[in-house]
Amino acid sequence: MVREKRLIKPLAYAAVVFVTLGLTIANETLSQLGLEQNYVMVFSVALVIAALLLSRNLVLIVAVIAGVVMLNLPDPTFLGIRLDRDVLLAFICGLILVPTVYQLVSD
Repeated sequence: MVREKRLIKPLAYAAVVFVTLGLTIANETLSQLGLEQNYVMVFSVALVIAALLLSRNLVLIVAVIAGVVMLNLPDPTFLGIRLDRDVLLAFICGLILVPTVYQLVSD
């Protein structure tokens, strides 16, 4: 007897990554451009970010989660640790995009 593969676990991971990381990063990135009210754009960018993250290893996902948690800290905390919100957002986007670009170039 062959046991059927269950798709619930990967779909649950995809939904969690999309809702937590994808939407947060997409909303922060598009708000810098003044496009936070365009929900189709936010949804599209969040879907791309979630797809890029789900194809990576667990260490990268944990690093992005830590960055998103720091990104959601209040402004006085950023002033206390002398970190700019835009620099942190660029670092998180770099964590997501650099491995993908490297894989595309190396293949």
